[in-house]
Amino acid sequence: MQRQACFIGLLLALVGCAGAPSRINDYLTGFQPPSSEATAVRLPLAVGLLIALPENELSNRTTPSKESLERIGRRIQKELEESSKIRMERIYPTIIIPAAGLETLSRERVREATQGGQSRKIIVVVATSQPARKVRYSMVEDQLFARMEGALVDLSSGQELIVDRGEDDYVLAQSYFFNTFSYPRLYYRTFTFAGPFTVVEGDPYKALGEAAFSGAADQLGMKLRQRLDPQPAAT
Repeated sequence: MQRQACFIGLLLALVGCAGAPSRINDYLTGFQPPSSEATAVRLPLAVGLLIALPENELSNRTTPSKESLERIGRRIQKELEESSKIRMERIYPTIIIPAAGLETLSRERVREATQGGQSRKIIVVVATSQPARKVRYSMVEDQLFARMEGALVDLSSGQELIVDRGEDDYVLAQSYFFNTFSYPRLYYRTFTFAGPFTVVEGDPYKALGEAAFSGAADQLGMKLRQRLDPQPAAT
């Protein structure tokens, strides 16, 4: 059983890294997807950022807090602004979308969520996750696969300009002795309980969620920047 659990965990990790396309269109409705002959987005570009969290995610112990989601949004901003041609105008408050969030982000819903801002072009991001658990001897390992689906949309035209996704996963390991968990340790999937790792303070599951979603945000921001401005910034 232990070997089988390890195999399942490895399989999930491989699937997560297999380069599956973005599922952002499962959540958006009323927008026109990018055409096969889409032209480059005109630069310089000023954008807003809206993160949406499906209601189903709220029951997870690893779901980031509002403060964590603000930090995660700033990570996307940092990656995008590595290009001098891209500027983040505003990060809008995170919204909760019903149930699994499918087909709930209409053009009107996005416009309503970004009222009060001047942004006509918005990067809409949907944050989702998939947990996995392995138990072996006196140790419990919780692995979180985080995924952030993103689309740059034009609210004026209703056109999706580009779509992409970021994904990452981290492991939380806890030793179990005498009915108590001790020394929660957080590490990247390619590392081991022996290290290198971070000894977690506070809620270990919240730390796991923030680490995995932060990694996914970095990936998404980098991919969007490279799609928008493939030329590296001058140094």
